[in-house]
Amino acid sequence: MKKWQWLIASIVFVVIYSCNYYGDIATKRVIHSVVYSSDDLVMMRKAVVSMLSNEDQQLPVSADVSISQLQLFETIDRFNDGYLLVYDEPFVLNALYDGMIVFTGHTKYNGKTVSVVYDTGDTVTFGFVDDFYVLPYTTVTKGAVVATKKSGELYIQIERNGEILNMEETIRWLKEQPI
Repeated sequence: MKKWQWLIASIVFVVIYSCNYYGDIATKRVIHSVVYSSDDLVMMRKAVVSMLSNEDQQLPVSADVSISQLQLFETIDRFNDGYLLVYDEPFVLNALYDGMIVFTGHTKYNGKTVSVVYDTGDTVTFGFVDDFYVLPYTTVTKGAVVATKKSGELYIQIERNGEILNMEETIRWLKEQPI
């Protein structure tokens, strides 16, 4: 090949590589800001529910026993960005409010994990659950079964307005939930 052909081939390579690299960066920023913003998820969910729901089809929900069981932890300790609650009795984790599941899966530090963005704006992450019964990006209604927990440690992290609640605020949040 001649020198001018190598030069053209090099320029084409650099252009294609830079478009691919910088295009991925821009795409990741857009996806990250859309997918990981709980405010956007709550807004989108409310918009879809308002379009599809019919007020005549709504049924009243009885009192939730999940929060009363959730409040019966023996001890609480700091762990990563959240807290470990220790329980003696197994229980079922139900959705405390209407919301959307944003993550279900296994994480390195929290084992089986479920994250829920509630319509109240709070994002609650439960870790070390034994089984979860929901898929990511599905909506849940108040009282719907999200996961089960046998006795032992349960990880909880509550995020409100982009900030993770400290221990006192987490305990207060647990106690203020309607029974």
